[in-house]
Amino acid sequence: MNPDVLTDQTTTFRIRGMVCARCVEAVQTVFEQFKLPVLSVSLGHVVVQGIVSPEQETLLRSALEVQGFTVLTDPKTALVQRIKEAVEDVLSRDDLGEQTTRYSEQISKRLGMSYDTLSALFSAQEGITLEKYVISRRLDKIKELLVYTDLTLADIAYCTGFSSVPHLSNQFKKLTGFSPSHFRDIRRDKQQLQRSIVEPAH
Repeated sequence: MNPDVLTDQTTTFRIRGMVCARCVEAVQTVFEQFKLPVLSVSLGHVVVQGIVSPEQETLLRSALEVQGFTVLTDPKTALVQRIKEAVEDVLSRDDLGEQTTRYSEQISKRLGMSYDTLSALFSAQEGITLEKYVISRRLDKIKELLVYTDLTLADIAYCTGFSSVPHLSNQFKKLTGFSPSHFRDIRRDKQQLQRSIVEPAH
């Protein structure tokens, strides 16, 4: 079988494309649709009770692909997924402002490999440098905090590891063309407009 068998009664899948909590929920739903007893689901991993038959695996792969996910089999591809999981793990912390080690050092430590090796593999497989990927995911976290929370810019800077609000604002505007405050305003205005369309006034 392509999935890694952990014991004679448990099977784990490595899945590409899981980068957020909503992805975890979507993948779990697919497994449950196939009546597979899910023991645990995390970014890039699903563990199920029992051995999955080749027929089930084929159907499962197809269902996951429809949702934009891929079951991994190639060792290099699986390692890239582990790198992405490490990035998400690092960025998921809410105390990045207190971290004294660089992202590269934290990722390297988590995977037990040199950052140069990880970066070279990532670039070859993904067509983008690992540094740019980290920046992209860090930017996504900032956007989520701006739109879905009421945290101040100072709190967001702390949560995402920026030394100051000006540092955060300058980097954000450089990458998006908007100041953080402006981005928050226009996104929330758009959400309110969408809600008003979906929920007509009584």
